[in-house]
Amino acid sequence: MRVYISVDMEGIAGVVHWADTRLEGVEYERARHWMTGEANAAIEGALAAGASEVVVNDSHGHMRNLLVEELNPEAWLVRGSPKPYCMLEGLQAGCDAVLLVGYHALAGTGGGVLNHSFSGSAIASMRLNGLLVGEVGFNAALAGGLRVPVVMVTGDEALSQEVSQVLPWAERVVVKHGITSWSARSLSPVKAQVLIRAAAERALRHLPEMTPLAMSAPIRLEVAFFRPIHADLAGQLPGAERVNGTTVAYTAADMDTINRGWMMMLQAAAGGSAPGAYG
Repeated sequence: MRVYISVDMEGIAGVVHWADTRLEGVEYERARHWMTGEANAAIEGALAAGASEVVVNDSHGHMRNLLVEELNPEAWLVRGSPKPYCMLEGLQAGCDAVLLVGYHALAGTGGGVLNHSFSGSAIASMRLNGLLVGEVGFNAALAGGLRVPVVMVTGDEALSQEVSQVLPWAERVVVKHGITSWSARSLSPVKAQVLIRAAAERALRHLPEMTPLAMSAPIRLEVAFFRPIHADLAGQLPGAERVNGTTVAYTAADMDTINRGWMMMLQAAAGGSAPGAYG
């Protein structure tokens, strides 16, 4: 069994503020340990369920957050940025399952700790074939294009509610409950890791019940930006459709092409605002 794990940072237990997630933040080095601990918990659960190969992708910001020397040595690590598949770089057809660890709710979610969708400075909302998605939904659809199911998602309570609508079959681990966007009631890292390990093993032992998230072709991605300048720049992508002053759409036959177009749109839009971190 081949297992792929994508690890973000905003949904890690104890993380509540942007300063926890950025190089210059006073708590950033501690948050890296918490993040690596949750990644290891997912790896351990996968190995306990019989995984023969585990690939872990560092999916937050500059994508150099996980502490290499502390990561379980049984896993491969994908590290650094930019990467063509971004938060799912290294995922291949033939993989059996995807685990999303430390993820967060989509932009505009009340009670969602550090909620955003790829770029907190540029993206107001995203839709795939009319379905409102954030990073979980988009990445699940991208994995679904390879016929790989997302079987577990960890993060806060608001994210759990989001996942229940988009991926009702997936295991969900709630490691904190948002009070505001910048505060939460959180489990300890140790307790969160215990729950994640158990959920990862449980999800993989129920793999036949899991379903890839499939988008019917043609697939239409519609992105609403915060400012017209974002749409001005993203709309330069060949084939893009300007829907209104702040919204751009892009249509393609498959999620691989949608992703390539999206990466170009996101990079272009970043020129109209302070660069926003992935993940």
